[in-house]
Amino acid sequence: MSESHFSFPNSKPLVVGSFGDHDSLTASTPASLALECDLAEIRLDLLSREFSRQGPDLWAHLLGFPLLFTARSHAEGSPFDLSLELRKNLLKSALTDAALIDIEAASIMEMSQLIDEMNTLHIPWIASFHNFERLPEPEELMSRAKLAKEAGASAFKFAARIHHIDELPILAKLQVHDFGLPVASMGMGALAPVSRLLCAQNGSVLNYGYIGKTETAPGQWPAKLLRDCIRASCPL
Repeated sequence: MSESHFSFPNSKPLVVGSFGDHDSLTASTPASLALECDLAEIRLDLLSREFSRQGPDLWAHLLGFPLLFTARSHAEGSPFDLSLELRKNLLKSALTDAALIDIEAASIMEMSQLIDEMNTLHIPWIASFHNFERLPEPEELMSRAKLAKEAGASAFKFAARIHHIDELPILAKLQVHDFGLPVASMGMGALAPVSRLLCAQNGSVLNYGYIGKTETAPGQWPAKLLRDCIRASCPL
């Protein structure tokens, strides 16, 4: 298993570099990634066609660098409407090489068999939740975080669209709320860049940018720029 000792909480905010296209993935190496991010996210939903041709060889050249695997549903941001079974099989194919797996909180029950396997293998996973319309109420986030903790998640991630500047302190307050497990939070949209730095400053354990030229969520920073800014504003 890749980076089997990866665990939360971390002593510093980590930056996840997300691949939005095949060319960026192919052009990267462990050495180049080390200059940009702390973990690399492979969006299996975006790369399912390439995976059908290459299988795990798709990312074999990156082994040795911590890899986070995600198979996002259409309801939570994927441009493709992949079936639950396909997303489950895509994630299952990555278990051997995963430092971390992303499971949507909404899919925890349907993914329970895969989650049991990950827990048995001691593969850490994060439960994620996305709202592309608004910032959710705290009660909704607490309910999903509770479900995540009970299922054995190592951390809870939520991303929400931010419309107004007065929502930024609310997002920061949610980041420091005690959800019972480590939290990664971020905004999406026009105010996403400042929100991601603000959340990192307030303890977000994972902070997402993109590798290459294609963002994988509205308002992402390039991963290297995000990491440089976090390091400058969150001194150890």
